[in-house]
Amino acid sequence: MKEIGYEQIAAVLETWDLARFGSKNFDSEFGMVALERLFVLQPRAKKVFGYEEGEKIGNGRANVHASAFAGLFDSIFQMLGPDVEFIEDILQQVGRKHKTMGVSPSFFPFMGQALIHTLEQYLGKDLTMEQRTAWEEVYDAISNEIVKNILN
Repeated sequence: MKEIGYEQIAAVLETWDLARFGSKNFDSEFGMVALERLFVLQPRAKKVFGYEEGEKIGNGRANVHASAFAGLFDSIFQMLGPDVEFIEDILQQVGRKHKTMGVSPSFFPFMGQALIHTLEQYLGKDLTMEQRTAWEEVYDAISNEIVKNILN
């Protein structure tokens, strides 16, 4: 896995916590905003979540997906640190799971864009350019490791 610096990890965790603790229903709300943005950016991603391309996502099933999405990121972020082998093992498992679900590696850049968009919605001007860059670098490292395992 591409090495991620302490500064990048610290920036991601700081802004994640700002967003997370600013909302009572963070997982479902944050996840829903991110999924809705993903589906705008890449409508084909809806099929992975069991939706047809034109179908609205405002039901209980969407809340489950939204919470799982935010929960996955929360778990991954909590494991970031010096034990690279541990996080690589976890991301291998995530990649294998995504492969069985039919997730296309081409969806990951769109997911990154949706994630940054959602952070901007939550944090507004509190998200600095340096923090945004840290998010992009950390997301790229994580998603590259997942995609590598989807392709294997």
